[in-house]
Amino acid sequence: MMDSQQPAAAREKGLCVLDSRRQVLFANEALAALLGLGGAGELLGQSIDTFFDAHSRDCLKRSESVPAPADPMRVTLLPCNARPLPAYLACHNFHGDAATFTGAVLILTRRSLGESSEQDLSDQLEVALEAGELGAWSLDLRTGKAWRTELHDRIFGYENKLPDWSYETFIEHVIDSDQARVKQSLADAMDAGRPWEFECRIRRADGALRWIWAQGRLQRDVQGESLGLFGVVRDISARKAAEEQIEFLAYYDPLTRLPNRRLMTDRLGQAVRAAARHKLAGAIFFIDLDDFKTLNDTLGHHTGDQMLLEVARRLLSCLRAQDTVARFGGDEFVVMMEGLGDSQAAIVNAVQQVADKILESIEGPYDFSVLRHRRTTCSIGVAIFGSTHDTPDALLRQADIAMYRAKAAGGHAVQFYAPHMQAAIDERVALESEIQMGLRQQEFELYYQPQVDLAGDSVAAEALLRWRHPRRGLVCPDQFIPVAETSGLIVPLGVFVVRAACHQLSVWSEDAAMARIAVAVNVSVRQFHHPDFVDEVCAALDATGVDAGKLVLELTESVLLDCVEDVAARMIQLRSRGVRFSLDDFGTGYSSLYYLKRLPIDQLKIDQRFVADALNDANDLAIVRTIIALAQGLGLRVIAEGVETQAASGFLLAHQCHLQQGFLFSEPLPTEAFEQFMRAQRMVEGASSEDAACGAPYA
Repeated sequence: MMDSQQPAAAREKGLCVLDSRRQVLFANEALAALLGLGGAGELLGQSIDTFFDAHSRDCLKRSESVPAPADPMRVTLLPCNARPLPAYLACHNFHGDAATFTGAVLILTRRSLGESSEQDLSDQLEVALEAGELGAWSLDLRTGKAWRTELHDRIFGYENKLPDWSYETFIEHVIDSDQARVKQSLADAMDAGRPWEFECRIRRADGALRWIWAQGRLQRDVQGESLGLFGVVRDISARKAAEEQIEFLAYYDPLTRLPNRRLMTDRLGQAVRAAARHKLAGAIFFIDLDDFKTLNDTLGHHTGDQMLLEVARRLLSCLRAQDTVARFGGDEFVVMMEGLGDSQAAIVNAVQQVADKILESIEGPYDFSVLRHRRTTCSIGVAIFGSTHDTPDALLRQADIAMYRAKAAGGHAVQFYAPHMQAAIDERVALESEIQMGLRQQEFELYYQPQVDLAGDSVAAEALLRWRHPRRGLVCPDQFIPVAETSGLIVPLGVFVVRAACHQLSVWSEDAAMARIAVAVNVSVRQFHHPDFVDEVCAALDATGVDAGKLVLELTESVLLDCVEDVAARMIQLRSRGVRFSLDDFGTGYSSLYYLKRLPIDQLKIDQRFVADALNDANDLAIVRTIIALAQGLGLRVIAEGVETQAASGFLLAHQCHLQQGFLFSEPLPTEAFEQFMRAQRMVEGASSEDAACGAPYA
């Protein structure tokens, strides 16, 4: 038997729970000590294979297909900074659908290196049983003498006193609700003369509730007479807890302890069928917190978790006991309501009342920690169900679409799903696909709108993207650019525009009538902040050999808002190559003078909304005059867009606006028509003396 003086810590077993990739989800301190680590936390996320030799890893891999619990195995551990360590391994594997391996619980125990010939066979047996976490017992039916291992009695809560043991003693420890099943299992096995095996809960001597696994058999002599009983028990409480945890994680959100997507989808399926059967409608709410990412980024994920816990509590307080609240991940919550009736008006009214209650509850101040007095809002999308054609996936998608419509409207709002929303989504997805195809098929081209100087000569142009669609015809940017922006396709489109503009500048450099032309190209926020943006522009300049001073990149203030330091670094890189910058739509955003001070901007572009009403609206007139004066004071050029009347042009000329652009001079033209327009301006003869006085626009 094991030395009674051996410290209890030496008898501790290393325990861990693995996922399907054999990575550690949980480990106890005993295992960390066994593997030479400072604490159990160092094991989390690691592959357990790291700590086994090759033969042991193969054994562990083969055991995955063995029904649980697997027989104890001899293995060799590879502790950190220590010699290989022989050990016993007992494992319990979990299998999901199609018998696929989904995880395991491992129990590791040190194995003695000094097994001497003098060691008693019963000692060796007990060591092996201890390694497998097995407590053994036997009963001689002829003498009534019982034998048990120490571990057997420790499993039942007896550390010091070893009481007499019997079948009745065992049954007394089994909890009442399991006793009938256990008695029947043992009786059936004895009557049939076969081994028994079962799991049950016991109440230990110290009152603790534990799970055990028991297995045993009847021993007979050669004449078939009963000699005795032999069995083993294992404390499987850790395994049961792991199974419960795995079950919980499969169906519940670990932070809020609300149902997760999987459980909600299952419940929604049942609710949909019940609604169709009983003709009582229900509703599904898709709820997303507005601007939750900013809170996480500024105050940290711990604070974000506090917010989510409080939101979960508030949602539950807004609903009936029979309603379901789930967390789908991140800041997304889903609410399901059933039994709302069969009157459309009553259903909508009930849903609206609950939605308004949720909006009000979520908006209330969060009075804890760093969130003290902070407020937040949410966007809610609602889908009504009750038809036999409804499915959980379709309803969740509909509610999600409606939620995004609410968010697009400014947030803190409720939107009910309507079929036209799905039609708009389908149209957008189709357009995304067609844009990708258009890029591959070279369906995009540049149009050019002249920019006229003080002398009335066209000395520059803005490149404007057009899509010559095989079915839709000529498509203007306002029909496809918003979709390209949201989908990320604006980046490859922007690359095309820069390359095409540089190529055209290269061609025009060989034409005396066109050689002085500078071309302005619009750059989106997403394109400018793309990691490859600077390299792409430089590559286009290098490939065409064009004078970089003739390329003007038009940026809006939204490009500048994220990180001025990063923006400045990118602009300075391109400015060192000679590229010029124009600040587009000046006056419509924050118009911070800080940008003009820090960034290498060459030109301000007055938004057409101010230009159009400058002669009719005193405020617009004042704004235009101020921008022109500001640009002149800072040594910047200024261009006005949207010039459509001679009066507006004259006003701008009077105030020395360097360049004008608009339908008064020309609409955007395809390349060939633009070249004809320029030749009609007699640019071929070179700049006049008045031109020289004004200077080239980007010289």
